[in-house]
Amino acid sequence: MLSPVGVLTRYLERTLAQARYDLLGPGRFSAELPELGLKVEASHLEAAREALKEALEAWLVEALRSGLVPPGLELQEDPVRARFFALAGEMWRLLREAPKPLPEAKEPAKPKRAFTLEEWLKERGIQLLRKPEPEEEEKERVLTRLALYLGDRYPSLERLYERLKQSLSTKRQFELSLSEAPPEEIANTTQFCTLLKQYALLTSYRYKSEDRLLRAKASTEGWVQNFLTGGWLERYVAEKLRKLLRSRNLPHEVAQGYQVTLPNGEAMELDVLVRVGERVYWFEAKTGDFQAHIAKYAGLKKVLGLSARESFLVLLGMDKARAKELSALHGLTVVNQANFVEAFQEVLEAHAP
Repeated sequence: MLSPVGVLTRYLERTLAQARYDLLGPGRFSAELPELGLKVEASHLEAAREALKEALEAWLVEALRSGLVPPGLELQEDPVRARFFALAGEMWRLLREAPKPLPEAKEPAKPKRAFTLEEWLKERGIQLLRKPEPEEEEKERVLTRLALYLGDRYPSLERLYERLKQSLSTKRQFELSLSEAPPEEIANTTQFCTLLKQYALLTSYRYKSEDRLLRAKASTEGWVQNFLTGGWLERYVAEKLRKLLRSRNLPHEVAQGYQVTLPNGEAMELDVLVRVGERVYWFEAKTGDFQAHIAKYAGLKKVLGLSARESFLVLLGMDKARAKELSALHGLTVVNQANFVEAFQEVLEAHAP
């Protein structure tokens, strides 16, 4: 019999000192004693440590009850005691390994196949007319790079973008004075124009550093006009969502620019649809006036069968306070290009199992 006072306490402390702790993700910690096959998870480190201690205590009690003495707890060998525990251990093994009636054979359950976004639309009576034709890989890479550059630096590129967008309707050269602009705006503006000229989205571009005056003219090609007037924001939203979901290792599908027909026969385009597991989220992106569209989006949310937290309207440059008011008025999650990823993360965490 174990008689020295404190021997169990010292054993537990010594064993726990060998534990391994890992951060699995936000709010998820693991604690492990691999040599004993013990592993637990908890929401924070201290809880994981306490849970591992309880698991170790339970394991020790079960071991002693079975007549097994873990390494480190052995006392001077007693032949009679050793023989007794050997017999008891063998009897316990025979009892535990006694044959049990075989359960009735059941056909193994087939793993549930994840639905696709096209199937999801069809279930709601929405007909997919056309998916956008994928661009060549190199063109996709360039357009995504431009969209990310503009979206990530929009506050300092806002004046350039507004002048550029205004000039698209006139198809004339535009000017922009940077004489009073801060260094960050000058650097980002000239770099972005250089990129646009490099890839021929601008047919002309000149910047006079002595008077800080910029002159440029956009290409009149249709795909360039579509990209600059709003297609870039749709692409930006889709790419940022893909990056987020890949970083969190979540099974997902992202679809951009689906042309559909609603059950009432109305044709429209869905900017971005996202499937995460068995949930679907919808994003619309607007770079200009949204007032004439927001009521239609609120109605479309009902057709899609989505809640307000699953329906996002991304408005370029929208003030956060006003976005919150629009959300409450129209039953959508209204956000801007700077905070839509953060808002989506909050919804994902709320929907996590």
